[in-house]
Amino acid sequence: MKQKTLISALGLTLALTPLAATAAVDNVTYFGYAKWGNIYTDNDEHNDGKGERNDVIRAGQGYGNYRLGNEMNWWEAGVKADVWQQNDAYFDTTLYLGSGESWGDVSLIQMWSAGHGLFAGQEDATVWAGKRFYRRHEVHMIDIKYWDTSSTGIGIENWDLGFAKGHIAWMAPDSSADGRSLHNIDARLSDIKLSERADLTLGLNYVFTQNSSYEDNNITTSGAMFSALYRQAWDYGSNTFAFQYGTDALAGGLMSAEGGSNRNYSTGVEHDGNSWRIFNSGDLNVSDDFQVMYSIAYQDNHLDNNEGEKWFSVGARPQYSWTEFIATALEVGYESVEAQNGAGTNDMFKVTMAQMFQAGKGVWARPSLRVFVTYSEKSDEWSRGGEVYGHAQGMSTKNVDEVTFGFNVETWW
Repeated sequence: MKQKTLISALGLTLALTPLAATAAVDNVTYFGYAKWGNIYTDNDEHNDGKGERNDVIRAGQGYGNYRLGNEMNWWEAGVKADVWQQNDAYFDTTLYLGSGESWGDVSLIQMWSAGHGLFAGQEDATVWAGKRFYRRHEVHMIDIKYWDTSSTGIGIENWDLGFAKGHIAWMAPDSSADGRSLHNIDARLSDIKLSERADLTLGLNYVFTQNSSYEDNNITTSGAMFSALYRQAWDYGSNTFAFQYGTDALAGGLMSAEGGSNRNYSTGVEHDGNSWRIFNSGDLNVSDDFQVMYSIAYQDNHLDNNEGEKWFSVGARPQYSWTEFIATALEVGYESVEAQNGAGTNDMFKVTMAQMFQAGKGVWARPSLRVFVTYSEKSDEWSRGGEVYGHAQGMSTKNVDEVTFGFNVETWW
């Protein structure tokens, strides 16, 4: 009820802005996403022994988290409206709010406008500016966005090149390592048709710092990443294969995960080197009642300062529908992270069973109401001392076997 009231208020606010004074607000669309619930544990070390987890289960220094029964609370809600139109040309504006762990922890996470139909012969092309989640790609099951340039920027997208759609953007992200201004030039070709059921997306990102005069000449100030995504659909499901190669400030970059070791941009530290990674994920429809979601990922982040790591993740989530609205899922996942300097290897194994009540059959049916139980094993041999770019150092091996249980809802609209 609170969310419905909130997004309605967003729509009303947009309608009353001075921008709307020149033309009536039209074609208002509401959308959002939410996951909310509680996770309890038999491990007294978590959350000061209060019996409730306040973080996700993953290998130390890892990225993904097999998210069934293993995700923190979050909601986001937004509204988009056409605010001006003349013949086929029009402008729309998007406002998007999101929360943290507490319901009242609300902030503006997107605010951008786009102009459509401004170029003769390019009906689908748009010009946009503002703060937005820009054309990001993710693997849902492990909650990783592996191509995430979300920030403030300006660009032109969906330019018809005949064989593909072209997109160019100038993004101005925050650097997580220092206070200097950071710029990201993002160029992409999408919708390159390979067959009736297959397409290709290619992209190049280049980042650099402004006023990048450092006392240490070895400090990393720029980097590049090439990305290629191959998507294939067939009668029994779909698959996405992604390959990325990054250098220096984008070695291991442009990747974000809930509570993970997010290192989207590595400037302001000695971080020259290179990385390559692959993601292969999709869903397999065995029958109307039985589907499987799966994921496999690997990254080799090799740095000149010997502070990189090798990351590996593999898992699957088979799901059986007993009726149109009742299903059971079993998610099994494994993750390991090996320090480049030989400090050790961290790994994690997790299995979760969930009973679900959802809006129809299939692994993508939402809303989904779940009650779940998880068994996990973790073994951590090294850490970075709490720093994102800290020195990888060995430690006394920490083994944790844990049972967690709880409930949540996941929904989108």
